[in-house]
Amino acid sequence: MVQFLLMSVRKFLFFFLLFIFITSFASVGLRITMVSDEQSKKLASDVASSIFSLVPKDVFVSIEIDGTTRTSNELTSIEEQFFLGFSAMYDATRSTYYASWTESNSVVYSCSYSPKEERPYREFVRECAHYPLEKAALRLLARGRFEKYLRVTYHPSVDEYTSFSPDGKFFAFITDRLGGNRNIALLNLTEGTLRVLPVHGSSEYFPRFSPDGSRLAFQGSLHGFWNIYVMPIEDHAKNIALISAGNAPAYSPAWLDNNTLLYVQDTETGNAMYRATLARRRTKLNIEGFDMVFSPTAYAGTIYFVGLKEANFGIYALTPEGSIVCVEDGFYNEHDPAISPDGRYLAYSCNCLGYYAIWIKDLETGEKWCLTEELRQDAFYPSFSPDGQLVGFSASEGFFEPDIWFVRFFKPSASQGRSSLP
Repeated sequence: MVQFLLMSVRKFLFFFLLFIFITSFASVGLRITMVSDEQSKKLASDVASSIFSLVPKDVFVSIEIDGTTRTSNELTSIEEQFFLGFSAMYDATRSTYYASWTESNSVVYSCSYSPKEERPYREFVRECAHYPLEKAALRLLARGRFEKYLRVTYHPSVDEYTSFSPDGKFFAFITDRLGGNRNIALLNLTEGTLRVLPVHGSSEYFPRFSPDGSRLAFQGSLHGFWNIYVMPIEDHAKNIALISAGNAPAYSPAWLDNNTLLYVQDTETGNAMYRATLARRRTKLNIEGFDMVFSPTAYAGTIYFVGLKEANFGIYALTPEGSIVCVEDGFYNEHDPAISPDGRYLAYSCNCLGYYAIWIKDLETGEKWCLTEELRQDAFYPSFSPDGQLVGFSASEGFFEPDIWFVRFFKPSASQGRSSLP
């Protein structure tokens, strides 16, 4: 018995020391030099404070400003390090602040702000701070160097509606960081880079990768009202195909297979779900008993969707045989269904905690647990990575628009399961 206890203590100490070593090891370092004119000193200081307040745990930050250096922590080692410069100046003639980031003597991001603008000053500060934060977070994501949660976007723009590519290389979401219209953005999950795919004269929503990963379906306004489109990843804006028909708004696309899409379109009495091939052969699905339907997603021929009945939202399934099955319809509203790659787990958003959080339901056992309870932020639009190990989602922080987060998929302990169930 004593020998067993000694072995247990030694095992505990080993893993405890290993944990301490790992958590004291920074995989990404940011070394930033800030310069500003006299009128922009407060701006530079505010940007530095914003970076320090938001920097991910496994990132070391050193900022030199006004001859002094501030650091985020005392982590012992750095795998990858970036040297960035930040400059800020005020143009009194135009009553405008100008700020820019440089890397390797090249300007990599610039922005400006006038106190006459409608947007708050805090949004300009966040826009200035977002570049190094996203650079570091995307490197952590590419390396898998984070614990439970990782926030990867920090721009004050809207970042939401998430989708993984089938090979796990890319992650799509929509953003309005280019100004005005919302565009699809692609995260390269292996390289840790972000690229925006603008479509001139259109806003895009709900990007969805095709099963073979070569195309994206989306809801867009290219023809002046909401339609469903498909475009290739490469040369995206040159080969856009219209899928839906008519002037009524069409939205929420999802792939049924590599040649077939699902979407929802408004009707005179509510809305309806349609199935359409890439050749634009459309069929209205027979889904009865709902005031409206939303957010279809499919797995192995079963179509999961949100159904509205008398102001109550729940998640249902249309089976290949044509029957409707209730999947999750509690006292609280359930939205944004996503199915795990093996078909066993349903991810969805629900407001049973007093705020919207991402929940998981085991479709075999019926067990439910919350993935984002500790964030205490409204979270929506979950999607599973192809290996089922990550769930991407968007979450809102205070006064700011939603950002993109990742959480490692986990199964709950018995205590969490009992305390978190609605």
